[in-house]
Amino acid sequence: MTDDVVLPEGFEKVEAAVYRKGRELLVVGVLAPEGPFAFRVQLGEAPEAGEAPADAPEPEDPGPPPDGYEWTGEVRPPRKGEYFWSEIRGRVVQAIKDETGVNQFGEPTGGRRILRPASAPARPRLRLVKDDDEG
Repeated sequence: MTDDVVLPEGFEKVEAAVYRKGRELLVVGVLAPEGPFAFRVQLGEAPEAGEAPADAPEPEDPGPPPDGYEWTGEVRPPRKGEYFWSEIRGRVVQAIKDETGVNQFGEPTGGRRILRPASAPARPRLRLVKDDDEG
């Protein structure tokens, strides 16, 4: 079965033994010249798209919102045009397209803390009135 697998460029085939015990896998082998290796993998259920894993920690208190924004309390993939807090950039970002909640490999990416612009104070409106008395 593994003979017809095409290896990605730069990888070499390694002989290893795989053992299973319930939802746990043990992989054991020897690398030349490095020596023996072993690692354990715990299999889990893949969450549905947009759903947090069952063992995901509760979101922590995000603290005060950035100036000009307020937290919606939602943690999910943002929709096009929505604002969210980017952990990577450390600032507010507006989504340029709908996010699916999964990456290109189909792995769940989790959600983002959604923001909305804070309500701006009411501004006086300028109203133009034509004066018909001029003539």
